[in-house]
Amino acid sequence: MDQHHVVPVKLYATIVGCLFTLTALTVLAAFVELGTLNTPLAIGIAILKATLVVLF
Repeated sequence: MDQHHVVPVKLYATIVGCLFTLTALTVLAAFVELGTLNTPLAIGIAILKATLVVLF
């Protein structure tokens, strides 16, 4: 029997890649001194990551 995923595995791999990239961006942003923008930037990245997790 030939079974197919409802959601292609390639899409999941892309989402995982995006999550890893956003995590690396969070770490890099922590080392850059942006003053009062550090917290909003970190929260913005966290919201993007949470959205990807919830959607997929």
